[in-house]
Amino acid sequence: MPLIEVNSLSLAFGHGAAANQVLDRVTLEVNAGESFGLVGESGSGKTTVLRCLAGQYSHWRGELRIAGKTLAGRLDRDRCRQVQMVFQDPYGSLHPRHTVYTALAEPLRIHGLDHEAERIDAILDKVGLNGDFRFRYPHQLSGGQRQRVAIARALVLQPRILLLDEPTSALDVSVQAEILNLLDGLRERDGLTYLMVSHDLGVVAHLCDRVAVMQQGRILECLTVDALCDDQAQHPYTRLLVASSRADGASRPLAEAAA
Repeated sequence: MPLIEVNSLSLAFGHGAAANQVLDRVTLEVNAGESFGLVGESGSGKTTVLRCLAGQYSHWRGELRIAGKTLAGRLDRDRCRQVQMVFQDPYGSLHPRHTVYTALAEPLRIHGLDHEAERIDAILDKVGLNGDFRFRYPHQLSGGQRQRVAIARALVLQPRILLLDEPTSALDVSVQAEILNLLDGLRERDGLTYLMVSHDLGVVAHLCDRVAVMQQGRILECLTVDALCDDQAQHPYTRLLVASSRADGASRPLAEAAA
């Protein structure tokens, strides 16, 4: 049974003739332990899918399931324990007046989990930060360190699923590789499942097993990363994305990124 099931997910903002259809019958499945990518142009609905799964939007239509359990529009604690999100901008997602310790302790306190200090030290070590970072503020951290804290905050409740919203796009290229390798290692070690949004096919090829291509709120094509790198995409829009990625001198070739 797939761990994540999205069936005919639709969502619109506004009403009547003024309604803007953001998602149109999106359907996908993500298996346990898999890293699944969503790619497409800005405004294609990629991040909206993540926000529906995370409980940030509740007026969607269709069906969402986690581990076979149907999700309601209302967010509950069990869902928060199983599904966490890592946002694109680590500086914007961390409170500027909260220390790293406070940011990591808050979800533990909300869920009534004990051994707070031990849990925080363990999760910081897991993302490559030592205990000295506990009492630093976001402005005292580099971009890569802030994203490591954001990942630690998502993992501190020990979820099964991470929703990754362009987790490296706000970082320098050298730091991007470090964060991607960290995420890859965490998934392999802890059996995590990822649903990741990205506009960078090189990033998707590096981290994901399969990818779905979105445009105007619809999924056009779903294929393995190996098939994507071997030019087996069928839809013209997917082929256009691949050609654009390879023509971009700032991006690594897809086959190299997947290696």
